[in-house]
Amino acid sequence: MGIGRATAARCLADGGRVVGVDVDDAALADAAQELGESFVPVSGDVARRATHEHAADEAERLGTLTGWVNNAGIEIAGRAHELRDTDLERTLAVNLTGTAYGCSVAAGRFLRAGTAGAIVNVSSLQAVAAFPDSFAYEASKGGIDALTRQVAVEYGPAGIRCNAVRPGAIDTPMSHRTAAEADDPEAEWASYAALHPLGRIGTAEEVGAVIAFLLGPDASFVTGACLAVDGGAGARCYPVRSDGN
Repeated sequence: MGIGRATAARCLADGGRVVGVDVDDAALADAAQELGESFVPVSGDVARRATHEHAADEAERLGTLTGWVNNAGIEIAGRAHELRDTDLERTLAVNLTGTAYGCSVAAGRFLRAGTAGAIVNVSSLQAVAAFPDSFAYEASKGGIDALTRQVAVEYGPAGIRCNAVRPGAIDTPMSHRTAAEADDPEAEWASYAALHPLGRIGTAEEVGAVIAFLLGPDASFVTGACLAVDGGAGARCYPVRSDGN
């Protein structure tokens, strides 16, 4: 849907072929119809290793696997003392375990093929800055940053690069759902824009462009980095003024 779909579109525009994974069959079919024949849909849950193996098989059927993006994520609001076991388990399963499986399968396939591939993980501003009601989500995103560094160091000698992006508030279906659940959705949405010194919400296409850069040859000496794509929000250490700036 959001960042994943925009990233797929950018990689296709850059001349690549893309295997896209989603647990939502309807959204996957919609993406496939829009993106065309160079997009291969794979239905499955990223919390299962088998889904990643299937995606890798499809990619290798198309040609040489050169890039891998771990983007799938969910956010279930909640504070530590309110934590429900099922919410923690599902958040970690999709966000962190899914990313770990993706890194594992991608690294294995790159090694087997002797390919200096690139992995990009989608982390979050919330990996390094605390937000209300985000206990499980922030734990999962902090773990993604750690996995990114570990994979970069472990597999750098094989020419495999691993980086992450840390988006701020991005205009995606997930952020719209989160805002809609607030007592005042309009004010909630406005607060997302005010979070950033640039004064607006980011677009999925802007994140996708950075992911495409990290996958490509222009980033050949970039690895182990967690790159902020957050409109300056992570650099801010003071409250937003009353005028929203």
